[in-house]
Amino acid sequence: MAREVKNVVCGACTNHCRVAVTVEDGKILGQEYIKKEGKGRSAQKWNSVVGSCPRARGVVEFIDHPQRLNYPLKRAGERGENKWQRVAWNEALDDIASRLTKIRDEYGAEGVAFATIGENNCCEEYRARFQNLFGSPNFAGQAQICYGVAAALSLMHVGGAVHFHFPNPDTRCIMLLGRNPTHASRYEWLTILDLLKQGTKLIVVDPRGTEVARRADIWLQPRPGTDAALLLGMANEIITEELYDKDFVDRWCYGFDRLAERVKEYPPERVAEITWVPAEKIREAARLYATTKPATVAHGMGLEMISNLTSALQLRYFLPAITGNIDAPGGDWILAPNPNIVLQAQIEAQEMLPREQKAKMIGEKEFRLWSWDLFHKIYENFKKVEERPLAAWWWIGGAHTPSVYRAMITGEPYPIKAVITEGTNQLLTLPNARMVYEALKRVDFHVAMDVFMTPGCLLADYVLPAASYLEKPVIVGGDYYHLVNVGEAAIKPMYERKPEYYLWRELGLRLGQEKYWHWETLEDALDYRLSPMGFTLREFLAQRGGYDAPPLGHRKYEKVGFGTPTGKLELYSTIMEEMGYDPLPKYDEPPQTLVSSPEMTKDFPMILISHRNWNLFQSQGRQIKAVRRKAPDPIVQMKPQTAAELGIEDGGWVWLETSVGKSRFKCQYVGSIDPRVVSVEMGWWFPEEPAEEPSLHGAWESNINAILDEGRDLRDPMTGAWVLRGVMCRVYKAED
Repeated sequence: MAREVKNVVCGACTNHCRVAVTVEDGKILGQEYIKKEGKGRSAQKWNSVVGSCPRARGVVEFIDHPQRLNYPLKRAGERGENKWQRVAWNEALDDIASRLTKIRDEYGAEGVAFATIGENNCCEEYRARFQNLFGSPNFAGQAQICYGVAAALSLMHVGGAVHFHFPNPDTRCIMLLGRNPTHASRYEWLTILDLLKQGTKLIVVDPRGTEVARRADIWLQPRPGTDAALLLGMANEIITEELYDKDFVDRWCYGFDRLAERVKEYPPERVAEITWVPAEKIREAARLYATTKPATVAHGMGLEMISNLTSALQLRYFLPAITGNIDAPGGDWILAPNPNIVLQAQIEAQEMLPREQKAKMIGEKEFRLWSWDLFHKIYENFKKVEERPLAAWWWIGGAHTPSVYRAMITGEPYPIKAVITEGTNQLLTLPNARMVYEALKRVDFHVAMDVFMTPGCLLADYVLPAASYLEKPVIVGGDYYHLVNVGEAAIKPMYERKPEYYLWRELGLRLGQEKYWHWETLEDALDYRLSPMGFTLREFLAQRGGYDAPPLGHRKYEKVGFGTPTGKLELYSTIMEEMGYDPLPKYDEPPQTLVSSPEMTKDFPMILISHRNWNLFQSQGRQIKAVRRKAPDPIVQMKPQTAAELGIEDGGWVWLETSVGKSRFKCQYVGSIDPRVVSVEMGWWFPEEPAEEPSLHGAWESNINAILDEGRDLRDPMTGAWVLRGVMCRVYKAED
């Protein structure tokens, strides 16, 4: 067979880069990034990205790794014993369908939960389709701490999904809020460096002195968890000094006067006491952002894993609003669905889930800013400005995830008897991992689908082998993001690996959903999504290169207004007021901090934040030698002086302890971090360690989520989002 180059969308992280994968005789030889349109510097940037991405270098080892799941497995011993029997797909699917039917008949469809992440290019719209047709409202995902709340608040206040817009040569100022593009997106960082060379200003808000912070014109280093106060102080300066865009505010903003009254409570001097950021520096950043136009804001997980995330995210949208940078060239885009394809929203069949079932979703009544009720309120207004439907699977249509696992233990508010997990590795990616462990030990029936045997998979009744992103086609984007990225499979699935689509369709056929699954294969289903353009997937790749991004345009509100109840950009939320919440942002000191709980400082004097290792995406990649060499050990970063006072050497092992428990990490000296703060890597387990209990591949050794709680004091009361940053802790030398 001749050597071929396949046009693939990478699924090794959420950047979804387009890659050229070289294949010969059905074997993958390597991959390179496909350069984006343009010449010169654009091509150089992509070459630089491929040279730095560790996941690209590990692709050959990954595809046929000896620890990959290759065949369906049925549990043959107790959960956690790692005893399995190989079974045929049909045998597994028949039994799974039978068990699900029995549970639905006895406990209702809500007794079955679905816990998926959406990584590995797994086409989540088809999971949502099966789930809605099955009748369960309980999807336990991660969107409450990963852009879901941001999307909800953006739609509620602006009537569309607001997103930063670079690369854009018009942008004169960038503000990064809790976002580190050197770890999140290397291409994004290289683009920022280009803009800096042309004179664009950079403001960075981050407790750590990252490479990005060192390049900033202004670096604001707040006390972890106080971002809402910091942004309120900036808004105070902009409004008090009349640096806002008066014309845009007068014509297009609702509630400005009330916002102006609220921010009077947060002068920079008061904010400085809360945040540890000097008042003059707050003023300087506010002035630079407000007067250097056009400006754009990009936020990351640092803004979404704190207790005040709702107010912080509101202000993330309000600052560009009052400065006239919303939907302006070089400012923040209001995104829109792609007009040329069948959307995910049209696939997920949300209309097939009755309203009475939606009302049963766990967390629906308690966390009203994360509810189907909110979705329907938002959608009614979204239709004022957009004819195409609004997708639900990404940000809503999701239960309160920790409460779903609690229901497996307590039976409250009703029993969850079965869970289907897909690519979650939930013992490493959810807080209170011991509670999640207990839930997975107790639940009646657990089906897991993944590419590797993770600690969570070891607690399943069936483990099904998932095809990797290299073994299946995909369409990424199209709904919230107008751009569409299409990729083909580099090779056919090896062994008996299957795309996740196969699981959902085959279960659907067995559970009476035949008329809703017209497409025999995933490629057939994706052909249907591209049919409005008159292309099949293969034709689209051949003729259009797999990419479609129709022009969005700017200042779209001048024609259609904003998709909100008032038709304006709401700085005072009428929906939040209707729901009984404060319609304006504010700062509330979290219950367990150095300020609110000074008695805790005796035992836990430091503040914990978490970060990702660039070489390892989330909890993935620990098996891949080419990747693991770059990141062999779990790291906690500390100020050298602080560590030395505790007798901790650079490279020495330490215990990191919270009120929940302790985990072990290797110390790394970092000079540009506050002496009261430590930053720890998330997602650590050790696939080289024994699979059977009590080890579970080392799931408890260096697992930060095993020592973080998600109780009532450590969650956002409006959305239920759990707190992963700003937690009190202590660090001490590990003698052994």
